[in-house]
Amino acid sequence: MPNAYFTMEVNPKMHFGLGINAPFGLQTQYDANWMGRFQAIKSKLQTINLNPSVSYQVSDAVSIGAGVNYQRITGELSSATNYSAAAFSAGGAPLLGAIGGAGKEGISTLTGSDSAWGYNFGALFNLSPQTRVGVAYRSRIKYNLSGNVSFTSVPPALAAALANQPVTLAITMPDTFSVSGFHQLDDKWDLMADATWTGWSVFQQLNVLKTNGTSLSAPTPENWKDTWRVSAGATYHYSSEWLARTGVAFDQAPVSDPFRTVRIPDANRTWLSLGGQYKPSKESALDFGYAHLFVSNAPLNQSAAANPDLAGKGYLVGNYNNSVDILSVQYAHSY
Repeated sequence: MPNAYFTMEVNPKMHFGLGINAPFGLQTQYDANWMGRFQAIKSKLQTINLNPSVSYQVSDAVSIGAGVNYQRITGELSSATNYSAAAFSAGGAPLLGAIGGAGKEGISTLTGSDSAWGYNFGALFNLSPQTRVGVAYRSRIKYNLSGNVSFTSVPPALAAALANQPVTLAITMPDTFSVSGFHQLDDKWDLMADATWTGWSVFQQLNVLKTNGTSLSAPTPENWKDTWRVSAGATYHYSSEWLARTGVAFDQAPVSDPFRTVRIPDANRTWLSLGGQYKPSKESALDFGYAHLFVSNAPLNQSAAANPDLAGKGYLVGNYNNSVDILSVQYAHSY
């Protein structure tokens, strides 16, 4: 969320469209004093995508389309910083004493943003009056976020070592390829299915750089893998005004157990969904839906050998037990 779409006829064979949506985004947030605060407190990533496109009906059986994507990304990453450990590492007991001894800590916050361009294209094939198949591709989008790192309540003796400063972060959003199918079984039932591949292997590490090109801290290995999402669904037409929908999907997580982080404790998801549509008039339609996501248990078993980037931040062992509920409403109007 949010999303909005507009389409208009240029001529009987060509249409122009504009989509506005948020293709990628996440947020996790922990209590500021939780055990893993030196690894993460808040992680927030937002994208907004503007996607003008054109479609052309080549024949009764084939239509094609293409568009450009202008995306804006903003991010925020915060964690606790152990000032006492930093002081002892830099100047031993004298500097530790100068900042007031053990237990001194604050919050470091990274913020950044960037804009970039991508493209998408696809095709729709009408195999029969009852059956159609679609394919679609969206390109990778490469960002180089520019922003700042800031620290709260830094002791004066550490002001130079922990100064607020500009930073950059290179990150790539993955490409996707989808194939989907629709079949009208009879006057009451429609069947649908799709499969989507996402190239998440582009995300191998999180490495924030200072202006001199050196890393702000040890890069975080992510080692994400490409994923598939497969789904099937059905629509039942009660009348010209009402219809019901249901569906199921399996959605692979790009995160593997050895490289799971507290910022993105992802795991495989199974979707169960139901919903419907009400058409109060020929020109308008109200769609509504509910989905429950069963998320597989996500083990966390950090160690110095497997997670060298966490040196000085503590190592966590445990499990994430997550689930998701989504309620959505959409209104469409033709004029």
